[in-house]
Amino acid sequence: MKNFIYASAAIILAVASSVSSAQATGRPGDAKISHLLDSRAYPNDASFQGATHQFKVHVQGNALLELLIDLPEEVRISNGIEVKNQSGQKVPATVSINNGKARVAFSSPVAPETKLSISMLGIETPGSDQTWQYQIYAKKVGLTAEIPLGLAQIYTYRG
Repeated sequence: MKNFIYASAAIILAVASSVSSAQATGRPGDAKISHLLDSRAYPNDASFQGATHQFKVHVQGNALLELLIDLPEEVRISNGIEVKNQSGQKVPATVSINNGKARVAFSSPVAPETKLSISMLGIETPGSDQTWQYQIYAKKVGLTAEIPLGLAQIYTYRG
């Protein structure tokens, strides 16, 4: 029995030492998955109607064709959605909002290593303290499925 335990331990150690570890270094192109960076409200006063809710997306891997945003039931966007790159330049896109979903279709694919700022303008809410949650999906070049990017959480407080 002792020999079996020692042999098992030796095999486990050999396998564990042969597997390389993956670490994020923060270098461009290190991760190959698009992801959310941050989210916020301007202003974050819950009683202010017409605020801007914003989140950022770091495009990595395949180029980005579309973003899809699930809107909370109580949220209305009265002034559309604007997209800018990390240089502050507007990114041409067609925006449609239907049945609690916003679709941002880019005029041309957004290249990897681009950081996008998505601003939902003129947000109207019930006006109470709230954490608004937007589920974000991406459509990418070469892929047919919508890829979940994550949950953008926007905090608002009664001022």
